[in-house]
Amino acid sequence: MLSRRRAFTLIELLVVIAIIAVLIALLLPAVQAAREAARRAQCVNNLKQLGLAIQNYHDANNALPPTGMRIVAGVSFQNQSLKVRILPFIEQQPLFNSVNFSFGMPTGDTGSSEDPMGSNTTLLHVTISAYNCPSDANIPNPTYNFSSYANTLGNSPGFNGGMFDGAAYYIGTVSIPICPTGTNTANMGPVSLAAVIDGTSNTAIFSEVIKGRGATSGLGSDITFKMGGTSCTYTTDFAINSACQASTTFGDGQRGMQWPRYYEGRGGGYFHTVVPNGKSCIYSSEGSPPNPIGASSYHSGGVNVSFLDGSVRFVKNSVAYQTWHAIATRAGGEIISADAF
Repeated sequence: MLSRRRAFTLIELLVVIAIIAVLIALLLPAVQAAREAARRAQCVNNLKQLGLAIQNYHDANNALPPTGMRIVAGVSFQNQSLKVRILPFIEQQPLFNSVNFSFGMPTGDTGSSEDPMGSNTTLLHVTISAYNCPSDANIPNPTYNFSSYANTLGNSPGFNGGMFDGAAYYIGTVSIPICPTGTNTANMGPVSLAAVIDGTSNTAIFSEVIKGRGATSGLGSDITFKMGGTSCTYTTDFAINSACQASTTFGDGQRGMQWPRYYEGRGGGYFHTVVPNGKSCIYSSEGSPPNPIGASSYHSGGVNVSFLDGSVRFVKNSVAYQTWHAIATRAGGEIISADAF
C-alpha cells in the first residue's frame, strides 16, 4: 500500500519564511557588530604601529619627528607632514627615498610655489593602508590620497606664546599668532622625549579624524565647519570649542586629503581644543593655521588615541574637557587618573 507524502501548506510555508526572516533580522546586527569589532581592532593596530614608528624615529634621530615647516625665505620648503617623516619606520623606505626634501609638497599635480617642478607630486597618489581606518570609507578627493589619522598639535598655540604645547613642533621660522596680539617667529623645535615631563603614557601623539567625502555643502561628521575670525578672536580654548560646536556654516568637505601635506585639515595634525567627535572647524581657509580640527571616528562612543609610550586607548566622547585638554600637553603638569578616559 503506497503512503502519500503530505506537502507543505501555504500557511506553513509562510510561517517558515517568517521565522527565517526573524532569524536573519536577529543575526544581522550581530554580524555587523562583529565586523565593526574587527575593523576597530585593525584601527587600533594601525595606531599602535604609528606610535611605535614615533619611538623608532626618536631612537634614530634623538628627537620626535617635526609636523612640518612653515616659512623659509618666503617659501614653505620641507613642509612635508609628520607621516612622511616616519615612512622608513612603517616599512616604506623606498617611498621615503623618493621624497625630494629640497622642495616642499605641491598643492596638486601641476606643482606650486613650494615645488615648482612638481618633483614630489608622486607622493600625493600613494595610498598606505596603515594610514587609514577601515571603519572610515570616505574618499575626500578621488584624485589624491588620504588618511584617517592625524598627529596631535596640542591645544591652541595662541594662548601658549604661539608655540605648540604638545609633542609637535615646526622646523624653520614659524608664523603663528600670539593672542591677543603678536606673532611667534621663533623656531619651535626640535622636541625630544626628555621634554615630555608629563610622561609618555599621558601624552597623546595620534588620533583618528573622519575623512571628508568631497562634499561642497551640507552638514555631518565628515564636514569641516567655518567659524570666521581668527584664533585670537576668542579668549580661551573652551571658547574656541564652544564657537566651533555652534557653527553651522559649511567650510570644507575634503578633510584628510593628501596625507603628505603638513597643515591641519589635510595631512597634518589636529588639536585638543575641540572635544572628541565634536565638530571640526576652520577660521577662514584650510591653509591658515591653527585651525581647530578635532579627533573624530565612526566607532561608537569615542575615538582611538595613540600615546607616546606606544599604547592605544579608547577615549570616550564623554571625557572631561580638562582631561582631553591635559593629554595634549607634554609639560602641563596635569594629574590624570587611570579611569579618566
